[in-house]
Amino acid sequence: MFFSLRAKIAGAFSLVILPAFLAAWLLTVHQTSHALKLQKQEDELVIARNIAAQVDEVLSKDRITVETTAALPDVRRMDPKAMRDHLTLVAQVTELMDAMIVWDPSGRIRSMDEDTPDPHRLVPDDPAALFVRPALKAGGAIFSDAYKSRTGDLAMAISIPIRSETGGVAGVLSGGMLLKRHSLGGIEEIRIGKSGYAYIVESGGQVVAHPQRGHLLENFSLRPPVKELLAHHREGVIEFVNDEGIRVLAAYAPIREARLGVIVLQPASESYAHIQNMFDVLLFIFALSLGLAILVALSLAWRMGRPVRDLARGVRRVAEGDLDAVVPVQTRDEMGDLARDFNSMTGRLKKYVESAALAEHRLARSEKLAAVGQLAAGIAHEIYNPLNIIGGFAEFLSAKTPADDPRRSALEDIGRETDRCRRLVADLLGFARERPPQMKPTDLNALAAEAVELAGARARPGGVNVIFHPDGNLPLIETDQDQIMQVLMNLLLNACQALPNGGEVGVETRLDEDRAVLSVRDTGAGLSPENMAKIFTPFFTTKENGTGLGLALSYAVVERHGGELRAENDPRGGARFTMSLPIKGAVHV
Repeated sequence: MFFSLRAKIAGAFSLVILPAFLAAWLLTVHQTSHALKLQKQEDELVIARNIAAQVDEVLSKDRITVETTAALPDVRRMDPKAMRDHLTLVAQVTELMDAMIVWDPSGRIRSMDEDTPDPHRLVPDDPAALFVRPALKAGGAIFSDAYKSRTGDLAMAISIPIRSETGGVAGVLSGGMLLKRHSLGGIEEIRIGKSGYAYIVESGGQVVAHPQRGHLLENFSLRPPVKELLAHHREGVIEFVNDEGIRVLAAYAPIREARLGVIVLQPASESYAHIQNMFDVLLFIFALSLGLAILVALSLAWRMGRPVRDLARGVRRVAEGDLDAVVPVQTRDEMGDLARDFNSMTGRLKKYVESAALAEHRLARSEKLAAVGQLAAGIAHEIYNPLNIIGGFAEFLSAKTPADDPRRSALEDIGRETDRCRRLVADLLGFARERPPQMKPTDLNALAAEAVELAGARARPGGVNVIFHPDGNLPLIETDQDQIMQVLMNLLLNACQALPNGGEVGVETRLDEDRAVLSVRDTGAGLSPENMAKIFTPFFTTKENGTGLGLALSYAVVERHGGELRAENDPRGGARFTMSLPIKGAVHV
């Protein structure tokens, strides 16, 4: 039977695990590959962004150099010799400047550095159109587009107006660079992977820097990444198929300083090669995990048979009346929860049965107390008047008898015993005249403090010290203050009487969830097991002159308040009586 159950569980697990693992693997592959693709695209974009930043930094420095040179007093005065010296020095120390030329507003050369014997290598056919007029229109430094000089060399220039000391335009200063002599951003040396590379285009789509110099000034404006760069003037990533039918991953970023842009390319198969490696690793992990999952499923199915069998045995024991049946909790899964719930259920069932027995015991006790009360009322009514007569005659005869008469002592004994009988009758009447408590808000700490003060005053002459430890967080409770005061005094006086040679009585209050608790502990000899079983029984007493009604009456009062009064021996020594009352003061009559 159990083997069949285990086989069914194993089969069910396998049918659930296989598609779940397959779906999880496919989802993992998809999500991981997507994340890796995004990461690779971000990596290439970072490369493009870094190259653009490097070129921007270099061009920015050269622009600042040209601006500073144009602001020199000698240049602003257009002093030919001094201006030539400055231009030569700048051309020598500036990284990209191959020539420094000053133009007049019409486009003729006014001065140039001494290291440029052939200005035609850097001068276009129409310098006024390319350098002078754009600089004058911009009113500040401006980079030209790439162009071919009169000698066919590829070049770029930075131009800026020269302001005279009176504020007018004295000329235009241009710093030119031959692109074949300089590598913007180190483009020629940059390799992305095995076959990836980068190049730079200007605002019209012409190539101004490329690892293959044959592409210089070639127009790439129709190529997808260049097209995206020119259209949106911002960085980005794109995949496309090039003219050779190869899918390419391209990242692009603008060079803000000179209206240029960086393009970084790499074949997609090379860019995403690690994704295939990841796929192989995930496939291996999937196969291994699936195998382990099936083994775990078989193991779980085999192990689940034992908890089910133990649970069935526990159910049979409970059905046979054994409420102490406990099912071992062997796992931390639902079967373990089921076993714990079963044990909790049997525990609650046992408590319910015990509570029912206790309720039955309390009912029997209540009936017994009611019978005792009726008996006490009848006895008290029948003997109270004769006792008064006997006591009165004893007192009258004692008063008439001389002190040295031997009969005087006997008459006094009759009077004392008659008083004792009257007190017993009074207690019987108090026990019989049970009344419902008159509930009102009560500060149990204040009530206990008053009782401690009264009992302490009576106990101190006998060497008994009464100490009170109140709980300041105790709320008001609903009680009959007179009845609870009677209980407190009874407990305190009993504790003091248990210390004939002196000692200490400790009174303590505390809050226990929804109940107010007061305990009275003495340092006496404690209660014997046989006395503890009968301590609240009417007429049971261990005192020579006791009536045995004080604790029985106290128990009944606390019970009518919906509380509980119990007796026990304190682990530190002595007896301890504990009274607990509900915070809401429920009344049980």
